[in-house]
Amino acid sequence: MIEKPIFVLPIDLGTIATGNERAEAPAIHLNEHDSPGLVWRTNGASNAWARGQKTAAETISFAAVLDANALPGTKIRLRLGTSQAQVDGSAPYDSGAVDFIWPAVTRENGLYHTHLRFDAIEATWWRIDITGHTGDFEAMSLILGKEVQTSRFYDRGFEESIDDLGSIDFARWGVAMETDGFGLRTKNFKLSWVSEAEFAANFRKIMMQGKRGPVFLLFNPEETAQRQEEYFLGRFSQPPFAQNSRKPGTYAMEFSMLSMIPASVTTAIVVPSDGGDMDFSDADMSGLLTLILEDV
Repeated sequence: MIEKPIFVLPIDLGTIATGNERAEAPAIHLNEHDSPGLVWRTNGASNAWARGQKTAAETISFAAVLDANALPGTKIRLRLGTSQAQVDGSAPYDSGAVDFIWPAVTRENGLYHTHLRFDAIEATWWRIDITGHTGDFEAMSLILGKEVQTSRFYDRGFEESIDDLGSIDFARWGVAMETDGFGLRTKNFKLSWVSEAEFAANFRKIMMQGKRGPVFLLFNPEETAQRQEEYFLGRFSQPPFAQNSRKPGTYAMEFSMLSMIPASVTTAIVVPSDGGDMDFSDADMSGLLTLILEDV
């Protein structure tokens, strides 16, 4: 069943240490949410962990790792606590080692996203461990923060498109003259029944990000093969605003998301009742978007 969208304002990850990194791709890049070309890359799969310390405790109820070259056997473990000893050992929150890719899918560009949801915890330390991987592990961003899930669904008529940062022109003899550029995914939708309490507690802070602060959006958390295309990390192309609706004490809010996360063809293998194989592909706009980060 389709689920309601989740917003997260990524917290700063603090001072980061790791057991394995390449000089040109250190673990501190996990905190560079505005720069998808900056990644954490290990040298082999051993000691693939990263750990961070915040200067003050923050509320965390959601974690995501984005654009990772995970394999079917790759697992991730997240620990949160108030000391290094806790996150290196027995922590107040410990996800255990869980599959990175769930549900099982195959993406054309070999990059995958994953997330964890849990009861809110106040933490100053965090640690992720990657196990079961073969070769170098690579990831773009680690998102930690407090999840905000909308209480109602978005209006019908939401839109997904592409902002093509390249250009094309034609000479007078019909010769195409292209300028390279990323194709950034966009998501436009409206929430028409945000309560005054919900707006004050959650959406006012999201609105105040304007166009300049990074925002994470999981548009549909439903566990489907197409969920990999529902992850967005970027900025609002237009500052969100709240408009009083016809019902007193409620607001309508419009969101225009511009994401730095690429899309890719997703293929799922499911087993029908007759025991045979069925193959489904989500072709969406990936033909236009596979240029983004394919070789990063």
